[in-house]
Amino acid sequence: MVNNINMVTYGMLQAFLQGALELIFPDNCLLCRQFLNSRHQRQLCTKCLGTLEFNPTPFANDHSWSVCLYNEPAQKLLHAFKYNSKTSLSKTFVPLMIDYIDRHSLPLQKFDLITPIPLHPVRLRERGYNQSALLSLGLSRHYGILHTENLLIRQKNTHTQTELGAKQRWTNMEGAFKIKNSTDVEGKSVVLVDDLYTTGATFHSAAEILKTAGAAKVGALTFSITV
Repeated sequence: MVNNINMVTYGMLQAFLQGALELIFPDNCLLCRQFLNSRHQRQLCTKCLGTLEFNPTPFANDHSWSVCLYNEPAQKLLHAFKYNSKTSLSKTFVPLMIDYIDRHSLPLQKFDLITPIPLHPVRLRERGYNQSALLSLGLSRHYGILHTENLLIRQKNTHTQTELGAKQRWTNMEGAFKIKNSTDVEGKSVVLVDDLYTTGATFHSAAEILKTAGAAKVGALTFSITV
């Protein structure tokens, strides 16, 4: 138990220090390494920011939306965000998501709760943070939606989805989640937030648990989507 706590503390400290260093020392663009000499630029220069392709059709289904296409720049940024402790990228991603939501009049504010796709405790200890929670928290603060980070529990330490084929991804996610307290979602509308939408297997598994627990509606929002 003590070792687990120490691992979480170390991971959180590592992520915090990385963010602090990025604030203290001048940044270079994460994609082209150009020096960012403007305080208005965060992680990306104007040219590289323009290489992100907004999704022309935001709807994966009636209540599922993705902001950017998963092109090479988006792939590199999300990899840094998830695996290289570049937590401050949330300060770039969240404003882009907000701009997209408002531009397409997506009904995010009609949801009662917003929650991230959870990480398994082992993965969370290793990484030190849940990148999807950084996105959902930023959106919650902007739109005034109740943020519930521990609504779902990831009870199965699944293989990384990116390493699997389409059929394997669905099998991989079977029984991955459980609800912490069903009374929290009874009659409520919930929007799930994640960094990337691929086959939809992760969202389907999470939404199934929420609906079984009594959620009235479940939506999905991601920063990027594979094409």
